[in-house]
Amino acid sequence: MPTLFDMLTQAQNGNGMQALAQQYGLSLQQTQAAVAALLPAFSQGLQRNTADPYGLGAFMTAMASGQHAKYFEDATRAFSPQGVDEGNGILGHLFGSKDLSRAVASQAAQASGVSQQVL
Repeated sequence: MPTLFDMLTQAQNGNGMQALAQQYGLSLQQTQAAVAALLPAFSQGLQRNTADPYGLGAFMTAMASGQHAKYFEDATRAFSPQGVDEGNGILGHLFGSKDLSRAVASQAAQASGVSQQVL
């Protein structure tokens, strides 16, 4: 089974990371470091959300309420106002609060060297 990092690097026929890099003006190496720094928190958030039936149901409802596959298939769509809004909603479900999202970004910034604003 591929890891989350592998899934992201293989997204869009292997061009997903490059699309992220271009969107944020980062090198491919910076983008990979940022993603690697963020994934443990994403993984924990997913585990927390799926640990009980109510959390799993709420998360699945949030995922089903939008057409999120389009962002995986074409990362440029994720940077549209609608994509950013839907992404923030998913982060809210994943982490539970904006404060926790900011703390995750701060820690990932320290680990990756990519600014917190970009993350």
